[in-house]
Amino acid sequence: MAPPPAHQPSSQPSSQSSSQPSSAPPPDPGVRPRRSAWAATPRGVALMAGLELRQKVRSVRWYIALAVWFVVLTGTSALVLGAFWLNTQAFGDMEGVSRVVYSLIVLFLVFAMMLVLPALSAGAINGERSTGTLAILQVSLLTPMEIALGKLAAGWVTGLAFVAAALPALLPAALIGQIPPLYVLRVLAMIAAIALCITAVGIGLSALASRQLGSVVLAYLVVLGTTFVLPIIWGASSVLLVQHREVTIYEQSYDAESDQVGQCVTRQQQRDVVRTDIPLVLMWPNPMVLVADMAPSLDLDRSGMDPASFDMLSTISLGIRYAADPTHPSNFNECYDDESPGYPADLGSPQDHPVWPMGLGMWVLAGAGGLAFTVRRLATPQRRMGRGERIA
Repeated sequence: MAPPPAHQPSSQPSSQSSSQPSSAPPPDPGVRPRRSAWAATPRGVALMAGLELRQKVRSVRWYIALAVWFVVLTGTSALVLGAFWLNTQAFGDMEGVSRVVYSLIVLFLVFAMMLVLPALSAGAINGERSTGTLAILQVSLLTPMEIALGKLAAGWVTGLAFVAAALPALLPAALIGQIPPLYVLRVLAMIAAIALCITAVGIGLSALASRQLGSVVLAYLVVLGTTFVLPIIWGASSVLLVQHREVTIYEQSYDAESDQVGQCVTRQQQRDVVRTDIPLVLMWPNPMVLVADMAPSLDLDRSGMDPASFDMLSTISLGIRYAADPTHPSNFNECYDDESPGYPADLGSPQDHPVWPMGLGMWVLAGAGGLAFTVRRLATPQRRMGRGERIA
């Protein structure tokens, strides 16, 4: 039997070998695609925020600060309400007194937030750098925008926790004073918006300063400057801005022969007008003014007394309205007897131009600038670093 013929090599390439593409080798799976520093995904932001919050919750000082905050605000509210109740229960004006207490608690809450927020946010970046953990975040899959937004969200949630702890002190006064819930929500929303902007500014300052103490001091200077320093400058500069203008005045006539005060007359006269409206822009970013501008217009005329004159929120809001309109007729009413003939029946109200949109816009721009600067400082590689800054 003849053996099978030997395999003869074919001169044509096989179909299997011809199907192999002649392309470059596959990319290395260990090389990650480069993402933009400004890119962000909800998952990355939530991951960074969760990591930041877990670090805060593990600290015992967090619980101590929250407990002290709750006890101080609740105790102060209870003491003030109790003291006013003991002195006003005979007059039956507990509703008006509760509204006054509500306004005082709101202002105290805003002031306390101004002290807490810089300490919470001004060490977000340089604190990580000093402990050597910032470089780990920078080489991770998180982008600089996700790191910045995550830290912003964590700091804001921490601030909102302090606002929530203040509700047991705030809501009883609002309920007793019969303040509409919509206005309470507006005030709380303004406080939350200011807290978000201040947190963003603090994070930006923490990216600017190499030391945590320096960024905390800068944050306090920004907050206390807008709260106290700018109003002082506004008051001092208003005295220098005086114009001699013709205004309408209301004054009491006087009869020299009978030595009696006559009727209220209207005259046109040249007066020195203090232009408080020109430097009013210095008062726009004031947190107290922003919250007071969102407060309800309280009608507290009860039992022949007017507690509205002692309500700080309505007083600040009305004062800013009159400062924006220095030539208003009520500023030149010199008739002291409202029952005399000729007394102006209705002097009108100042122009209702709210200042909170401008003030909040200034804070939003400052917060956005701080966030953008943080992203720029977290981007790698960095060509320049400050003296003494730690890399890893």
